[in-house]
Amino acid sequence: MFTPIHQALGLEPGELSIELIERAVEAGVQETASLDWKRDFYDSRDPAWNDEAAKDIAAMANSGGGWIVFGVDEDKETSAASELRPIHWNAKEHQRILRTAYSHIGPSVLGLEFFDFPKDDGHIVMMRVPDSREAPHFARKGNDAFVAPRRNGPHTAFMSDREIERGFRERFQQRDDDERRLQFLYEQTGRVLDPREGVCIVVVAIPQEPASASPGLSETEAHRFTSPELCTELIYPNASSLLKWEHGTLRKGLRQWIVRDDATRFPSRRFLSDDGSVAGTYRLGIATEREEQSHYFPFGKPNHCMSAHIESAIIDFLSLLRLYAAERHTNGGYRIRAGLVGIADEPIYIRTTEGRTNLLLDVEYSEPIIRFQPLTVGLDPLASFDEILPVANDLARDFINQSGLKYLKVMAEPNDFQEN
Repeated sequence: MFTPIHQALGLEPGELSIELIERAVEAGVQETASLDWKRDFYDSRDPAWNDEAAKDIAAMANSGGGWIVFGVDEDKETSAASELRPIHWNAKEHQRILRTAYSHIGPSVLGLEFFDFPKDDGHIVMMRVPDSREAPHFARKGNDAFVAPRRNGPHTAFMSDREIERGFRERFQQRDDDERRLQFLYEQTGRVLDPREGVCIVVVAIPQEPASASPGLSETEAHRFTSPELCTELIYPNASSLLKWEHGTLRKGLRQWIVRDDATRFPSRRFLSDDGSVAGTYRLGIATEREEQSHYFPFGKPNHCMSAHIESAIIDFLSLLRLYAAERHTNGGYRIRAGLVGIADEPIYIRTTEGRTNLLLDVEYSEPIIRFQPLTVGLDPLASFDEILPVANDLARDFINQSGLKYLKVMAEPNDFQEN
């Protein structure tokens, strides 16, 4: 991770630690627009504490994001770190600040990250405020007023009418740009595998927060993604119909790595871009005839695929996305677009099997999809699985519902892991 402290000290990106904070104090690192020293945490006994917290968080989010560090005193004249003053910190304080970012700021500031380091009898806490594409954010001030704060060097100021107007224009322009970027990536990725050989599922994801300027992965680092482990939390226990893409070969692309898997009946391509974007295409239909196995799979029908294989591809993609987002420190969530690409002007059929015998049900059990409607969702792959599963379930169901099917076969649901 690369912070303003690393920049001020002339350090390469690295892990956060109490030693880093101690070096900042020793060097007298000054506050900047993206770094704010706080001697104390917000005192809940002060009725206006959440107004103050909302102002600080909104100001940082409105200024490109940055870090607020609690437990570090500063020189009042120079705004330089001068002394460690550990604070009291626990899960209750953590939740308190998250609630403030959600309920006292509009639009809410999401994706706050906390890094706490024990020191003496307390903690030094670093809070990362993401660069928000929802700016300008308005912080509540009292019961009836809102203000739009921003960072002005080491200080906090309030946005003028012109700055607010410009902020809204940039927000809407950014949304338009993100939509065009997402659709372009989706269309380009969908051309990789030939749908005449079998219907394909295409899934692409772009980060909501601008990716860091860290360099792309080395070839050695990228090899970790040729056989990534699936997130077992996404898989129904003992799912028998799960399709796996376990091996791949690595190729270099333009500012990206490509993982190719051509050795199976279900070839795939997965693209890992330096900017944090991830894309994948998985062939699910098979054009060749295999009469001896036609009771279990629609061989010879390239525009037919299995609902369980759609779920499997989504599980594979989300597992890869979670791993890559962690590797690239992409913390602001993603926009994901997914769809089926088949032979033009022919309907797509999503098929399923009978539960007890696992035999392929007749095509009459599925509705033909004349034009598949691509799906778009927002997801933070680094969130807890309690938050990820409902989004993943909805995405998978929206796929199969378009063909008249209702039930998931291999993807876990939240109640699958609840104790009786």
